[in-house]
Amino acid sequence: MDSTTTLVNPTPPTPYFLTSTDSKNATFYAHPGIPLYTITDDGKQMIVNDRRTPGRIAAIFHQREILPNTISFPERNGNAPISVQKWLRKTRLADGTTAFVMGTDYGPYVWKIISSHRQKVYAQYDLDRPIASCSFHATVSNGKPAFLLEYDAEPLREDILLAYLLQRQRVISEDRLIDVFVGSSGADKTS
Repeated sequence: MDSTTTLVNPTPPTPYFLTSTDSKNATFYAHPGIPLYTITDDGKQMIVNDRRTPGRIAAIFHQREILPNTISFPERNGNAPISVQKWLRKTRLADGTTAFVMGTDYGPYVWKIISSHRQKVYAQYDLDRPIASCSFHATVSNGKPAFLLEYDAEPLREDILLAYLLQRQRVISEDRLIDVFVGSSGADKTS
């Protein structure tokens, strides 16, 4: 008996967009314009609200002055806060690349730095096939997604979203430090 192979086109990744670079009042949505999450930030905590389920908080990033910053997912782990340094731990891969390992209910996922404003996310057991691709630009460009998420990684969407916000904040802070350093060193040379 001859066997037949049926080829199925893989589902394309879902693009996710950000309405504003200001996390005090931003919305994440899927193309074409389906609002999924609203992000509010009062300087002490960033709250990710689920727009599809009124009143549901998907995640909270607690910004603290003295103690380490924490995150919490109200519907997981009894809402226990987790240290950001433990949840999104900086590491160096075997090839010397800087990366961040994100702990999830589905296992560890690696955020690999591709360039100063791009990262890809991989399951730790498969560093050859990215499940998400992220851009961290200071401005929102029309038509350019904040991140693309592969279909089979949709259960990780809230983890990816919160980690995206934290990684974006880190990248933009590093850019500002470089601007300040370059600006101040340039000013020193002219005086």
